[in-house]
Amino acid sequence: MIRTKKLVCAAMLATWISGAVLVQHAAAQTSETAAETTLPVGEGEFRLLVKRGPVNVFTYRPRSFTPDSPVWVIIHGQKRNVAEHSAFDYYDVWQPLAEKAGALLLVPEFVEQSWPTSWQFQFGNVMTKSLKPIPWEDSGFAVAEMAFRRAVAMTGSHRQRFFLYGHGGGAQWVQRYVLHSGGRMIDRAVAANPGWYMLPDDEFKYPYGLKGAPIAPATLRGAFASDFVLLLGQDDVSTGGVMRNNEETNEQGETRFQRGHFYFDRAAKDARKIGARFAWHLREVPGAGHENEDMAPVAAKAFMERR
Repeated sequence: MIRTKKLVCAAMLATWISGAVLVQHAAAQTSETAAETTLPVGEGEFRLLVKRGPVNVFTYRPRSFTPDSPVWVIIHGQKRNVAEHSAFDYYDVWQPLAEKAGALLLVPEFVEQSWPTSWQFQFGNVMTKSLKPIPWEDSGFAVAEMAFRRAVAMTGSHRQRFFLYGHGGGAQWVQRYVLHSGGRMIDRAVAANPGWYMLPDDEFKYPYGLKGAPIAPATLRGAFASDFVLLLGQDDVSTGGVMRNNEETNEQGETRFQRGHFYFDRAAKDARKIGARFAWHLREVPGAGHENEDMAPVAAKAFMERR
């Protein structure tokens, strides 16, 4: 892509780090946003202005795109140093998949300067560490919804829901978005190889479970009824690296593969307990470890399947 944009985006780093400069340029950014009326064919981008700081959304619009084409929102992994631009790595993997499917691709970038810890990024910035709820419009989850609405307005899309994918840290984001939103805006969501999970019951305190989380029973029912796919690499069995290992996560298993099966089975039981429809699917990817490149093509096929 888009890798050519790294120099341009790196030059913007000082602006993102400096709150004073950001305030000084807020009016100019607002005017710039107002001027964005269409998305170009091929590569593009636009900026969302949110409380934690501006979020760049990188886009790809195939020539075959029509108002009825699907919209794919891709959440990158936990590496989010602005100088490295891990979002670009996800864009480069998903761009040819979107081209083949005729789908509009949206890849928001959550840089660590604005979303520094797991509480801000992976957990969606919906709660403070003292478990005080944060307004939805200030959450990371709202960014995906805002990006979708902006893209719909800029392309004349007829779509009312989007497809959602994340891998690793991004998969944690997706798993939690489904629970917090009740799946209200997704056609289908795919979470690939999360490191651990927020269990959908109140045995554990947030962020490991729903105890203390602002999720209403009706929202949880909607989440269980959502078209959610948990995608697990059969070889994602490492126990080291960036995996979180503590009393709560070790209850879920030793590896990402084990934890995924534990979570899916737990969710199915929780849904039965409350009499909710359970529409989730679990799929294994043979030969795949903890690599987005191995999981993305399978997820893209899942996006295009009819049920």
